[in-house]
Amino acid sequence: MGRKILFISIGFNLLFLIITGLSFVKFDKVDAGAKKSNAAKRTGFHYYERTTLFNELPIPPDSIVFLGDSLTFRTEWSELFPGKNVINRGIGSDTTEGVLDRLDSVIAAQPRKIFLLIGVNDLKNRSVSATIKSYSVIIDRIQTGSPNTEIFIQSLLPVNNSKYGNILTNDKIKKMNMKLRSLANSSGVHFIDLYSTFAKDDQLPEEYTIDGIHLTGKGYILWRESIKEYVGS
Repeated sequence: MGRKILFISIGFNLLFLIITGLSFVKFDKVDAGAKKSNAAKRTGFHYYERTTLFNELPIPPDSIVFLGDSLTFRTEWSELFPGKNVINRGIGSDTTEGVLDRLDSVIAAQPRKIFLLIGVNDLKNRSVSATIKSYSVIIDRIQTGSPNTEIFIQSLLPVNNSKYGNILTNDKIKKMNMKLRSLANSSGVHFIDLYSTFAKDDQLPEEYTIDGIHLTGKGYILWRESIKEYVGS
């Protein structure tokens, strides 16, 4: 009887060890997956896919980097500026926090110039002051890690509320742009006012957008014309 109880006890202990081991393996896999997808939570797997692509395509020396969200991502910068060694580092739906998460690889390349356009997605859920705080960290990290890089802060563009709805107002965008101008002045970097170039009656004109926030081909040509002197200088 005592031997029978002993065998039963050993069996339960073995079963406990097996279950515990399986749980640990499962947790470890889930934890690893979570680490992999943390950056993707903000924007879906598009963010993670783009960053893995960037890891495989290091930025060449003496490059001009366009860094931002879907507005940057959705055009062919190397075709807009042929022969200028232009690199696209835009990710759809990205935010200032998303840029901070992936900024090291850009800084490591020591690019000649960086053109920043980021923050409009932040403003859907964050205050202007919180967004500017993250933006200032971006500038500080670039200046510290790549002091010879020339930085161009591009203002946010207006939206067309009749097409885009009231997810975001142009009043909030204008407040953000005022803070961006001040940040550029205090940091000693360039500020490019794209808002004034694009806005008509404080809206993004229909000829430049289909959905109210992203640009048509005409919109990208206007953008190019607005910054070509800075890209080429």
